[in-house]
Amino acid sequence: MNITFYSNVTAKEKTLKYIPQIADHNIKFIKLKDKNTLLTEAKDTQILIVDAMGTVDSEIIGSMPDLKLIHSEGVGYQGIDTDYAASKNIIVCNNKGVNDTAVAEGALLLMLSCLKQIITGNQSVYDGLQIEVKSKSFGVVKELSQCTVGLIGFGDIAKKTAQFCNALGANVIYYNRTRYAELETEYGVTYKNLDELLHTSDFVSLHIAANNETKNMVDEDFLAKMKEDSFLINTARGDLVDNKALFNALLNNQIAGAGLDVISPEPVTKDNILLDERIKSKMIITPHIAGITNLTVQKIYRNIWKNIQHLINKEPLKNQIV
Repeated sequence: MNITFYSNVTAKEKTLKYIPQIADHNIKFIKLKDKNTLLTEAKDTQILIVDAMGTVDSEIIGSMPDLKLIHSEGVGYQGIDTDYAASKNIIVCNNKGVNDTAVAEGALLLMLSCLKQIITGNQSVYDGLQIEVKSKSFGVVKELSQCTVGLIGFGDIAKKTAQFCNALGANVIYYNRTRYAELETEYGVTYKNLDELLHTSDFVSLHIAANNETKNMVDEDFLAKMKEDSFLINTARGDLVDNKALFNALLNNQIAGAGLDVISPEPVTKDNILLDERIKSKMIITPHIAGITNLTVQKIYRNIWKNIQHLINKEPLKNQIV
């Protein structure tokens, strides 16, 4: 099979390490910035493996007459033109659930880091201000068990996040377009409408896909409904957040802070408004790495290889979108 990896994170050595059997096929590795290379040098592609942040539009799909499968490396597939792929009878799959534990750990890390003021606390020690900060913090910092965590969305990652937060004694509530009443006892969560969740949560944690409906859902109105001492957590997609609205909310003390693993657009550049020095003390940012642990990467390659084998053997594929 002619297999092309269109990705910023996958390289030949990693692929051969995790799925050495793929060496028996014709494989190419092309970075996302090199779309023209993909269009001109990968026309024979039968299986296209794409970075979860990548774009596979009708032009790319149309340039590959033998294309049979488009497989996201991650959970996200918003950059893939699934309608056009379906019209060409091309299968699209993702890696649903592959990073649920890893990203939930990332969400919990950001919550605790915001709560314990870990970034400013770390800097204060380097600045020789340990005692001053300790005095100011005395009896002020809450434990997670004193907090209400509001999850927006209730997929695999949100469910795992709920379990972690419950283990630390937090009150966990959730909002989702579809209520999962039958799962609420199992995951220790209570359903709330969106406004009530925003009004009562100490942490508002995003766990939904980015699409035309949800883009910039965290806007001025959304942030105005949050408590002044609450934190926004985003381990989902940067496109969910209106950057200017969040900047203004932090600058004007409408909310206490934010913990972000994702910022739009990627790659994040120094001129992004959310990197403004005026709000730096209220931000904890990780470089979109919550979901790329060693174990997650092993699962990714294993799932992709299984689906390639199923395609070759004309068997049903796992996590098929179209």
